[in-house]
Amino acid sequence: MDNSRQIIFSLTNYTAYIKINRPPHNFFDANLISNIADIFEEMDNEKQCRSIILYSEGKNFCAGADFSKSNFIKGENIYENLYKQALRLFRTNKPIIAIIQGAAIGGGLGVALSADFRVTCKEARFSANFGKLGFHQGFGTTITLPRVIGNQKAKLMLLTSKRISGDEAYNIGLADHLVEYSELMSKAQELSNEINSSGPLGIKAIRKTLYKGLADEIEKIVKLEAKEQNILRNTKDFKEGINASINRRKPIFKEE
Repeated sequence: MDNSRQIIFSLTNYTAYIKINRPPHNFFDANLISNIADIFEEMDNEKQCRSIILYSEGKNFCAGADFSKSNFIKGENIYENLYKQALRLFRTNKPIIAIIQGAAIGGGLGVALSADFRVTCKEARFSANFGKLGFHQGFGTTITLPRVIGNQKAKLMLLTSKRISGDEAYNIGLADHLVEYSELMSKAQELSNEINSSGPLGIKAIRKTLYKGLADEIEKIVKLEAKEQNILRNTKDFKEGINASINRRKPIFKEE
């Protein structure tokens, strides 16, 4: 398997390990998401893989897209260049466990929500911060976030851009396990081993039923998300939100 340095892959004892290697913040772009999807799809056909652990090197799990460098602001086709790759994450078959050791922000939260389970610690931070950017959520978060934590809690996160700790994420069901930072990998491996000890054909069938229609539903919603994002990224408010975020200041929105 030919992986670039931004992804480190290994397969041991029926568990595939995929490490995002863009520290410290592990910002994503379409290329990174495509590389992860390539491995997910390859593992679908690998009998030596029964589950996947997705994790990151550095301070944060994924702090979203790097707006300071991305062509995203300059007019790239969001759906064609990014969300078609993101959709591939939801069309694979092996159970995925994400380790959230730091921030999972914006699109980074979307990546975390593509997993079946999330293992976290009190140091972690989760935020659907799109509103604070004068923007609209993407990565299928419109569906995946309410699916995990319920409509009301999802609405609270999306409309306030509230940043929550690992403790609160666990309390509202956004994370499945809360452990000490030093125990993140061992807890993820414990969960992975529990999955691996079950019949792989049965697990595949169970997951297929649980996720039936989800990828198609997400495909429809990301087209709508991309449409709203295309409209908003041409506004002065979006440029203000991005500028404020890059310069770590409070944005001043004027509804224009």
